[in-house]
Amino acid sequence: MKCLSEPHDKSEISFSDEELTEEQFLEKFAALEENLALLQIQMRNMSENVRLFGSLARRMRRSICPASSSPRQDMRPELSC
Repeated sequence: MKCLSEPHDKSEISFSDEELTEEQFLEKFAALEENLALLQIQMRNMSENVRLFGSLARRMRRSICPASSSPRQDMRPELSC
């Protein structure tokens, strides 16, 4: 089985003449799966951090520039933050 490389930059496509055994291929595939699982965990953590940061930013914005009792009751903005 030949190992092919397909980078995003098409000017740098290279092919390896190295033959992989089925066992080597499966090991490489298992490593890719493991790294994908780690990437998914990191993406979930980043998503949670974004959610927490958004919540913090909203609370900070509200503490600096408190809104009127209801935005629909008073359509005239008295404070512009």
